[in-house]
Amino acid sequence: MFKKLGKLTLILICTLSLLALGSTGFAASKKFVRMFSGPEGGSWYPLGAAMMSIVEENIEGISTSCGPGGGVGNCKDVQSGRADLGWTYTHTSYNAYKGGGKFDKEHTKLRHIMSLYPGVFQMAVPEKSDIDSVSDLADKRIVPGKVGFTGTAIAEVILKAHGITFESIKKNGGSVSFVGYADSAALMKDGHSDCYMAVTSCPQSTIIDLNFQPGIRIIGIDDEHMKKVLEIEPGLMRTQIPQDAYEGMDGPVQTAGTVTQIVGSADLSDELVYKIVKTIWEHRSDLMEVKKKAIEDSKLENALQGNKIPVHPGAEKYYKEVGVLK
Repeated sequence: MFKKLGKLTLILICTLSLLALGSTGFAASKKFVRMFSGPEGGSWYPLGAAMMSIVEENIEGISTSCGPGGGVGNCKDVQSGRADLGWTYTHTSYNAYKGGGKFDKEHTKLRHIMSLYPGVFQMAVPEKSDIDSVSDLADKRIVPGKVGFTGTAIAEVILKAHGITFESIKKNGGSVSFVGYADSAALMKDGHSDCYMAVTSCPQSTIIDLNFQPGIRIIGIDDEHMKKVLEIEPGLMRTQIPQDAYEGMDGPVQTAGTVTQIVGSADLSDELVYKIVKTIWEHRSDLMEVKKKAIEDSKLENALQGNKIPVHPGAEKYYKEVGVLK
């Protein structure tokens, strides 16, 4: 009796062990793809999460995650291997690849995956404030974004073109708060901020909300200072916030712009990147349900717009197939 039970127990243990090994082997065979996107309150985070969900659902053997991030930090994380894919801007990735701007070394593992929609630098001030230009921010309470955000880096460039730095603002009695979009909006609503800064899609949901309460005005960059901005950061481009972007605007506002971009690691296989790029573009309509305007402005024919770094061979294969690359 006990001998029979012993044999049955042994068989059961062996069977469970084999099942466990099989399960582990299956899990190990899955490729885990990590994407870092943007902060809550912006377009990158929900779109990045949607993209990774689409990739996981449509490519066999793929497991994904999407975490928050910023344009500068994401380039560093892809270079170091902490992320496989990262959201950034074309001028930021160029600086990263060359080791310029906010980067103290060359990030040569970065590869272009796709260009999406234009990124517009936007500065909102309370409607009843006396701020009419960037120069008026010299002693004010500004919120340029988090450290590592591309918007924060662009804010520094624009201030520099006007002879202002974060440190000079503090010395003049102002303040600089490095927080994300949602917290930045909350500071202005509570009367603790004089200027909300962000580089994102236009119009931007947080600014629309601020325009409702407490009411805002959009300030821009005049021609003289825009010329200085482009001398400091040639990767940026001159663009406009259209009059119909936010209710109450008197006319279009000139500002700096760039192109939203997804970069990937050179270590990713060509086959995997090909599948990811193909899957994301073929499910563009699904992404419109998340951020309609941003994806409407993201067109396949512009998938290389603004890019100045090497294109990943897997992405290159797809773009040649669809005629974007010859």
